[in-house]
Amino acid sequence: MHRALYIEEILLNIFSFCYKIVDLQWAGPTRLYANADLATLARTCRAFKDPALGIIWAELEDLSPLVRCLPATSWIQSNEMCSLTKRLELSEWHIILGYACRVRALPRLRGSLGLTLDCVEELSQLPNSTSPSLFPNLRIVGLNSRKVAIAPFLKHLASPKLTEFELGFSNGFGVTTGVFGDQCPALTNLEVWECDGADMISGLICHWQNLSSVICHNLCPNVDALIHLSRLRNLTSLEFKMHDSVRHQTWLTQSPTLMLTFSALRRFHLRSEILTPVWRFFHHLCVPGIQDLCVLVHTCPTASDLVSFFVALQEAHTCDTLNSLTLCSSEYGSNVVAIITFDHLRPLASFVNINSIHLSLHFTVDLKEDELLSLASSWPHLEKFELGRDSRWTLSNGITPGGFLQLLERCRSLRVLHFRLDTHGYTEIPDGHPWRGLTMPNDTYICLLDSPIEEESIDALSVFFHVAPYPDFELFTQWSTDSPGELCDLYDDRWSKVYTFSRSLSKERRVLRRSLETRSSRYCP
Repeated sequence: MHRALYIEEILLNIFSFCYKIVDLQWAGPTRLYANADLATLARTCRAFKDPALGIIWAELEDLSPLVRCLPATSWIQSNEMCSLTKRLELSEWHIILGYACRVRALPRLRGSLGLTLDCVEELSQLPNSTSPSLFPNLRIVGLNSRKVAIAPFLKHLASPKLTEFELGFSNGFGVTTGVFGDQCPALTNLEVWECDGADMISGLICHWQNLSSVICHNLCPNVDALIHLSRLRNLTSLEFKMHDSVRHQTWLTQSPTLMLTFSALRRFHLRSEILTPVWRFFHHLCVPGIQDLCVLVHTCPTASDLVSFFVALQEAHTCDTLNSLTLCSSEYGSNVVAIITFDHLRPLASFVNINSIHLSLHFTVDLKEDELLSLASSWPHLEKFELGRDSRWTLSNGITPGGFLQLLERCRSLRVLHFRLDTHGYTEIPDGHPWRGLTMPNDTYICLLDSPIEEESIDALSVFFHVAPYPDFELFTQWSTDSPGELCDLYDDRWSKVYTFSRSLSKERRVLRRSLETRSSRYCP
């Protein structure tokens, strides 16, 4: 055998091509690992054994492979669950430990971990004469189980080398999960779905000093946990759900001078029933390095709440670094029709480095052309602007084709745009090149909101768009729910004609350009 094959790094590189993940649609979310070739390599020679076994056992779907490696007389399988036929002997424990020490990830543990509860109980009772931990090299754990009986086994998942921990639907485990706080000092990524309570998770969070990402989908850390998180130098991503309960608001009102400074935070996502506790919370925050902020609320905020939220963002020192701002509400059918105007959006002009604005609120947008251009002048790096996509624009306002060009001149990187285009009276075909040399990205998406179009404007708009700065753009129309259906269909048909005609003209221009370039190169010396 060539000496190069005795180098473990080379073998790992070669063996990685044998490791395949097979997703079968009929198998649902289950992923089957095709390791037949690796198993053959592991049996080939001693030099191949450890690297091949390391890849085979690196990630497991459940714990059943550990039991299936025992002698056939020691276990049985029924209903896709493995169970033991007798108590494990010391030699069988050595077999399990020999493979378990190679496991690096258990990211999708569900139910009873692929074993019967009796089998889980047996594996929980690791003999003291063998090893202090069943998985000493475990880095990643994802636990999603409602089986309270597996709680004693959790101590074996709390590896000192654990860096990623996902906990979902673990109601009933109680203080048993505290072993992760005591035994996993290297943890960096935490994701929690549902558990016994915020205080228990908050207590765990306070144990970890190296967290870089914390995601709590359905709970809010208490004040002690938030203070602890604000002191972490490596925390770059934080997500949790705000609660507007009296208990949660108490510390905000009793500690008006409390300030939480997240110096390293770059991504911050919040969910709440209403926007009020969110902007109140931001009055206690300082996030000087924030880049991505996303707030999802259920109830559509009032106009005053919206302004308070934008002002609170300014006070949290986000103006110079914020790149992406998303504020969405999920409530439909509200009886109160609010109007969002330039005065409400004026505070956003202070975010000079922003490149994405997505406000999906059920407001009526009342924004004049000069007001939108004034805002755009403050956003030279803007790439995405989505406003009024889920509501409507007032028909008295909108952007004319000329104003559209000015908008693109001020935001040269703009590639996703939702707005109302006012084409009333635009019937004259423009002379020359109306775009004045502007260039835009290929994947541009233009969505025209509540934009009527006259029959006489189709030809002029087709010429207008066919020389657009977008080499290949998508043009869509969208109408508010209270718009007349027949009229919307008529406008959609006209805009489809504009898009189709402009694409055909663009194709003819490209063919003509290539022909001229070929002819000029042919005559060049």
